[in-house]
Amino acid sequence: MISAERSQQTIANYAYDFALFFDFLKEKEVDLESVTPRLLRRFFRHIENGYERTVWVTVKKRDPSTGEVKESQVPRKHFRENTRAGKERKRSSLRSLFRYLVKNDVLDKDPMQEYEDATLKARNRKRVPVFLTRGEALRLIEAVGSYHQKQKRRRFTWYEARDRAMILILLNTGMRVSELVGLNLNNIQSDGASARVIVLGKGGKERMLKLNPSAYAGLRRYMELRPDEGIPPEHQQALFLNKNRTRMSRKGVSEALQKYVREANLPPKAANISPHKLRHTLATLLLSNGENLRVVQEILGHSSIQTTQIYTHVIDSEKDDALDRLGEWV
Repeated sequence: MISAERSQQTIANYAYDFALFFDFLKEKEVDLESVTPRLLRRFFRHIENGYERTVWVTVKKRDPSTGEVKESQVPRKHFRENTRAGKERKRSSLRSLFRYLVKNDVLDKDPMQEYEDATLKARNRKRVPVFLTRGEALRLIEAVGSYHQKQKRRRFTWYEARDRAMILILLNTGMRVSELVGLNLNNIQSDGASARVIVLGKGGKERMLKLNPSAYAGLRRYMELRPDEGIPPEHQQALFLNKNRTRMSRKGVSEALQKYVREANLPPKAANISPHKLRHTLATLLLSNGENLRVVQEILGHSSIQTTQIYTHVIDSEKDDALDRLGEWV
């Protein structure tokens, strides 16, 4: 995967999925060569509704007598939900693993292929992506200001400007949350009243996207207030910082977004909006406005136009709903 220039996040995700699968095999006392389609079915059923994982985390403790800070590894158990996207990723991980093992003559046949042939109908049943309407997106942006007003702070904070800028950029560019938190200061190329952002996508592919006036204004306001002191050397080039003045994480972006989703009091279908669903929102709005599918593909950084085409199903679904509503009074 390194030689194929996969991102560090993708490699980490696959390693996590493999560890989960290997733990299952160890528990069942089955080696890799003995994996069958039936066993794979048992594994996916085992993690269907979530699973418990033991992870080792680094804990720092200060010695009260010497003041020396020591690090140690301690086990922590936690329950992980298995979302639809998580299930798809685990299938993709194992598909990649077994294909590799067969190609390199470690295995004679691919049990994952046989398993998927048997579950073809289930795999082809895709849900329509969840997205915000234009009005809901505007309410989400406005919620940043109203949320912080309720905190009764005396002044406009830099992290309020940061959150507004992040949401505007996600809605403007449709970039992935991993791409957002990976942005550095030099990824922003300004030219007077306009600016472009250089996005490093999957497989190390770069794309350049223009920021609309609202997103650029929000980013400029954040840059005016962004701290310039107390930032660790390895994080000084990070565009978006957290309150500890280190690079913003994907989890940090998600948690910030959820605050404003609640504040905006969005309808049930939009109440569980994630950063990735803001990407769905841009794609859907672009296609609703009649933009070319190839252009949308380039903006989103999809390697295949088939991935982009899923949003045309969203538009079709919206048309069907509109006609159904028309039938209520005609």
